[in-house]
Amino acid sequence: MTGDALRSVAYHEAGHAVVALALGLKVARVEIFPEDYSGGADAENSDHLPLVDRIAICVAGMNAAEMFEALPSHELADTGDHRMVLELLEDLEETDATMAFDMRQKGHQRADELLKAHTNSVEDIAARLLAQLKIDLTGYVLGEGV
Repeated sequence: MTGDALRSVAYHEAGHAVVALALGLKVARVEIFPEDYSGGADAENSDHLPLVDRIAICVAGMNAAEMFEALPSHELADTGDHRMVLELLEDLEETDATMAFDMRQKGHQRADELLKAHTNSVEDIAARLLAQLKIDLTGYVLGEGV
């Protein structure tokens, strides 16, 4: 894996983590896997959040990669996140495709707002991931680091 591709994965996962933290969720493990261009995080369940916020968490990875110019290393990088958004909007799309599209757009806007508000934390978490591949964000305070 090239350094640019690994950087993309790190910013992607940092984006998910920061938006989840900004929405008041606890996030523990965040990890990137150089072997297969993937990553993951252990975050608290978000079912209690408004739909727009749940969408924001899903799209935060792709938004962060774009915002920090760490674009995906391949065309399938965001497939899982798109699938999660479709699952969240499944019932809505059956009744009102326009409303589902609007909710998706609002989710992207919400993610962008939170990522911009916590730029330093996105950069901090991405840098830690690049250095260590696996980090624990238990007790992480946005803007302050661990």
